[in-house]
Amino acid sequence: MTPTSGLVMYCNCMEEVKLRVGVILAVVEKGLTVGREDFDAELVCVQMRKTLELIAFASLTANQARYAEAHADFESHWNAKRLLANLERLHPQFYPKPVQFERQDEKGIKHFANVTDGYLTREEFVTLYQKCSEVLHARNPFRSESRVINFGRSIREWVGRIQKLLAVHYMRLAGSEKLWVVFMQHPEDGKVHALTSEPVDAAI
Repeated sequence: MTPTSGLVMYCNCMEEVKLRVGVILAVVEKGLTVGREDFDAELVCVQMRKTLELIAFASLTANQARYAEAHADFESHWNAKRLLANLERLHPQFYPKPVQFERQDEKGIKHFANVTDGYLTREEFVTLYQKCSEVLHARNPFRSESRVINFGRSIREWVGRIQKLLAVHYMRLAGSEKLWVVFMQHPEDGKVHALTSEPVDAAI
């Protein structure tokens, strides 16, 4: 896979993330319903889990060559939690890094500041993935206790943290100083745009 095709695949994953987030928000903010509250909750959890899986698989497109060296069967990997753990062992900086545009200097170099809070962290990713997964199994009718899952935050808050993680972010490629700079909502057309770049600040 060429770097260009990997970048296209990454952007396609991010476009699907936006669509699935849109479904979640339609339920929690606009009252979209399938007629039962518990089914609505399951719909939200399915879309949330698929959103997280897309983030994980998108990270894989940015680091496919390194991942494939260690996992020849990577095309069959589906569990986002294990996928992230595998990626982290091979490339500790695999996770999206949220940033915000700061300024453009006289040389035309764009400067971005790190987002320091309010976004979905690597640890929260795993927590949220596990919580959503708990909802997806049918309840054993012989169990007497009710199934109440504490998400810690409202679904709207979790969505907000995902959006802040991805709005503008870096993906660092394994074994390289090159970055993908990804804009989820480009002002020209509202679509995901990405470009390749190299950091001028080694601390990025």
